[in-house]
Amino acid sequence: MFFSDLYQPIIYIRRAMKPILSPDFIQTNFPSLQNMTYLNNAASGIPPQATIDAMKNYLDGRVKAESLSELKDNFEVTLEGFKKVRNRLAALLGGDSACYGLAPSTSGGLNIFAHGIEYPEGSNIVICDLEFPANYVPWQNAARLYRAELRVVKSENGGIDQQELEESIDENTRVVAVSLVQFGSGYRTDVKKLARLAHDNGAYLVSDIIQAAGWMDIDLPKLDVDFAAAQAAKWLIGPIGAGFIYAKKEVIPQIDTRFLGWWSVQDMKKFEYAQRVPFLDAKKFEVGSPAMIAYVGLRQSLRVLLEIPAKEREQAAVDNANHLRKLLSERSIEYYDFPDENLSPIVSCAPRDVEELNKELNKNHIYCSVRNGRLRVSPHFYNTRTEIETVVEMMR
Repeated sequence: MFFSDLYQPIIYIRRAMKPILSPDFIQTNFPSLQNMTYLNNAASGIPPQATIDAMKNYLDGRVKAESLSELKDNFEVTLEGFKKVRNRLAALLGGDSACYGLAPSTSGGLNIFAHGIEYPEGSNIVICDLEFPANYVPWQNAARLYRAELRVVKSENGGIDQQELEESIDENTRVVAVSLVQFGSGYRTDVKKLARLAHDNGAYLVSDIIQAAGWMDIDLPKLDVDFAAAQAAKWLIGPIGAGFIYAKKEVIPQIDTRFLGWWSVQDMKKFEYAQRVPFLDAKKFEVGSPAMIAYVGLRQSLRVLLEIPAKEREQAAVDNANHLRKLLSERSIEYYDFPDENLSPIVSCAPRDVEELNKELNKNHIYCSVRNGRLRVSPHFYNTRTEIETVVEMMR
């Protein structure tokens, strides 16, 4: 079946009343981690075995024509599978499943919003210079096409100058676009405070959440984000190509659908010619058939993530990163440090000869990234303190 569920139990050890993910859980669900030290989750996460198995099963069904038969004769099963993906996204990130739609990528999702609102004469868009291209190229393009001013706030030591950012927002601001966590430095933005300021000036708060979803205990409605986008390949430990958007319920009608397709409209199972009406929820932003194999995988990745309490996932990742920060401090290796509320599991540090160091790490099956001339180390819940210590030892 297209969207079959594979159940694998998750085991916890309780130590001093604090649940800890067990080594058995890691070994069972992430067997490849036994052969490497993987600390590159800000680039791409390691999918659980259930995700790989589900995608293989889907392909096996395709070559046997089972999936094709299902799509023709039991399309309802396929739609139900995508509904469960949206339900699990809502359970993971907060809000109603009707607020979630599928998109091919983070960039694709952000473009839905960038081209779905009006920009009155004199409008401006506020971003910062820390953003990954997925969250600045769409706004550069929107500013050009709709003749809006693009205001780019300069960063300082890997963080956002909060005062400068606030001073850039005024009554003519249409959009404040900021990542919940910055890809290069790991700076965690107080988007709730920014949303309040944006809304006080009649602007929307749009967030790229790709570096937060999966490790962070997120409730998008509580953060008061108007629109968010991400995809599954990083901390969500899913396949590339399984993207999604979140739109606040009252904001959905305010976003015009520049592109419509047969997945965007009501009565989509009726194929004969007729005047079609878009969905009233976030499904209206889904233009055509999604990359089904990617969402088969994402469904299983979300299942695994949801079986781990959100606070545990967050605490495990942050504890690993804090252990790294402690070791770096002891060895006088410079790194971007922020107040606790702005920390994330992404640690950007500056050991000597970073490019050569990274090559040496790779030779030893230790995987990090080099971003902006720094070594970026990004542990997830499945990493250990021993792995962190191994990386720091290699920095000598």
